Amino acid sequence: MNKFLKLSVVIATLSLSSAAFSAGYQLNEYSATGMGRSFAGVGVVGDDFSAIGYNPAGMTYNETNGVQATASYVRLYSHFKDKTAGSTERGQTDINRVLPGFFAQHHFSDKLTTGIGVYTPFGLATDYPNGWFGERHGGLSEITVMNISPSIAYQLNDYVSVGGSVNFQNAEAHLTSSSADLEGDDWAVGYTLGLTVTPIKPVRIGLSYRSKVSHKLKGDINRLTVPSAGHYFTFNGGDVSAKITTPETATLSAAWDVNDKWTLSGTARWTRWKRFDTLNVNLMNPVIDPITSSTQEKWRNTGFYALGADYKWNDQWTVRAGLAYDMTVIRSAGYRTPRIPDGRRVWNSIGVSYAHKNFQVDFGYAHIYVFGGHAKGTDNLNLNQGNRPNIKYSSDANMFSLGLQYKF
Repeated sequence: MNKFLKLSVVIATLSLSSAAFSAGYQLNEYSATGMGRSFAGVGVVGDDFSAIGYNPAGMTYNETNGVQATASYVRLYSHFKDKTAGSTERGQTDINRVLPGFFAQHHFSDKLTTGIGVYTPFGLATDYPNGWFGERHGGLSEITVMNISPSIAYQLNDYVSVGGSVNFQNAEAHLTSSSADLEGDDWAVGYTLGLTVTPIKPVRIGLSYRSKVSHKLKGDINRLTVPSAGHYFTFNGGDVSAKITTPETATLSAAWDVNDKWTLSGTARWTRWKRFDTLNVNLMNPVIDPITSSTQEKWRNTGFYALGADYKWNDQWTVRAGLAYDMTVIRSAGYRTPRIPDGRRVWNSIGVSYAHKNFQVDFGYAHIYVFGGHAKGTDNLNLNQGNRPNIKYSSDANMFSLGLQYKF
């Protein structure tokens, strides 16, 4: 019975990732202008108020006060088939999510700028249809991580600015399988530090560091089904907890105003996903003994690389485009599970902005192609080889982002 309980808990709580978007469960989608250039130059281009989310020192590059609201719609298409010998099983799933973001900043002087951001740096889900052929390996795995980030930036001189944010972070998770349904949440605190350098007026360079944030999710067992003495019993109620750490990131961005019309930009970001090496899950129920289950993941650190270009058509209209490459956290097919069908990604993006008086409307579109891969990993160390999945995935995603800025 204990062995099955360990399996049930791990299947229900292992993975907290999206199947596309960014590596692991990282998100970029809190800037419509950023999406239009595949998030190249984040934090230093200075054409919206989202620097708070990427590099708070970059607030000094936007010389106005203002507020900004953004909504990004994400639709993922994923096709999968069972590669087990003799099997003809296949299926597909569509995931639809809307990601909101809000930013505001105010210049108290020529040197000092403050701001606040509310956005989702990590999240999204894998979500399979009921009764799919691999349902014992996972159903819904959904996590939403929201940052509330009061921020400050100070311009030391004409060349250098520094900034920082305190990130009050809320994590919520909901995970299911054919035998379990669990929910949990937690608040924790981290920080972001930023530096920008302007060696010559047309060139802006930024370096930022976002700290890890350690969460201990605590929540409820909505449902847990276990076998005993030849029968199945379903328990409702009890407590579940799991430690999860959102990883630290380091981001290097640059923007170059080639002339009055063209701006080129780039970003390289490193994320320490290696922190997700092992997931430990604790379960307590009034009718069973406490259980701790440990599952190896062995994710690897990743890099994200983007190039973008903006063309200012006139005083009202700006168009932009970008390309990006995003590494995968998965070391091999043996560590890729149906809950984490993560793969390498290629981004293609376009965008447009329209400015009129104090208002600016921004639109961005990105198509992400996810390189397919096999999922041969299990959600439990004790499963025998015969129970391992052998599933082939191919996925892509379309993302649309709409932003509205008001400057004063």
